[in-house]
Parts: sequence; structure tokens; C-alpha cells
Amino acid sequence: MSKKVDMNVFLHFLLVIKQMNNFTVTEAKNTLLHEQPEFTDEIETRKFIYRQLTRSVDKGLLKRTNKLDGGVKKVIYSKTNLFFTVQVIPVTRGRKVKVTKEHSKETENIDYQKELKKELLAYEIDLNTLLEEAKEYKRLIARFPKLENRLQQHHTQAKENSIKLLGKVRALQNLLSNEITDQ
Repeated sequence: MSKKVDMNVFLHFLLVIKQMNNFTVTEAKNTLLHEQPEFTDEIETRKFIYRQLTRSVDKGLLKRTNKLDGGVKKVIYSKTNLFFTVQVIPVTRGRKVKVTKEHSKETENIDYQKELKKELLAYEIDLNTLLEEAKEYKRLIARFPKLENRLQQHHTQAKENSIKLLGKVRALQNLLSNEITDQ
């Protein structure tokens, strides 16, 4: 069984869902700014990406290479062999929102909606990962029929887990869509 490695949900989005490889911090930053509503500030997004990439380099999942491009130094991040042999688990860091008396009801609404949207994104990424895992087991069963009994158990487990996650996704989607219509 492959080793499991935790990875920030947004870096997971870039490396696993978007399948980025051989990219710069700027390319990763631009992708997050354009595709993730949580990111609006270029400088803060750049800092965030740099911290996440540095952690992944330290873990051995990515390597950092300096290249000269027309006399300009470019830092390229690439996936290592280790990245392809581990199971990357997307995680979010749960932050508790402090509610003080000065918070208005509207601010509380925005705070929990933001948290729910983060959870929804994490669930959606997990769901996509499980669906891809189930597809891969099916592909492996077709390729290696002798392993069907062992692989079928994994395939069934991935499907069961994806059904549970789909329920969570739908619940959060319903809650968020009801909030929009109630306002």
C-alpha cells in the first residue's frame, strides 16, 4: 500500500486536479487567482503558494530547478518520483472563527458561508479523487484480470466512500443555495 501524504487542498487542486508540472510560482498564483474565489490578493496568493511549494520540496514531493530563460533566472517546480508513488490526501486547516459581540449577523453569515465553501471544495476534491481511484481500479482489473478479486474490494470501497462524499457535497450545496435564496 502506498504511503499517504497530507497536502493543502489548494496545492492539491493545482498538482492533482489541474495536473500542473514544470511550473513557476507565477503560473500557480495566476491559476489560483483565476479559478479559486478564496484568492483575491496577488501578493498574499504568491506568499501562500511559495510556502506550500517550499513544504512540498522539503517533503521530497517537488523539486526546485533554476533555469536561465533569455538571461533571466526562472525557478521551475517539478513533481518527483516520490510524488507519483504516494497517495496525496487533500487537507484543509480548520480555523475557528471568533465571534465577538461587535460582529453583525451579516458578518457571521459571510464567515460561515466562507467556511462552508471551503469544506465544499475539499469534499469536491476528495470526491473527484475517489472517482478517479475507482476508475483506476476498473482499468487495472481489465489490464490484470488475475488481480480482479483483490482490486474489486478496493473498487467497491472507493465507490462506497464516493457515495458518502456525494451526500456531503449535496448537503453543503443545498445549504449554500438555500442561503442565497433566503437573503
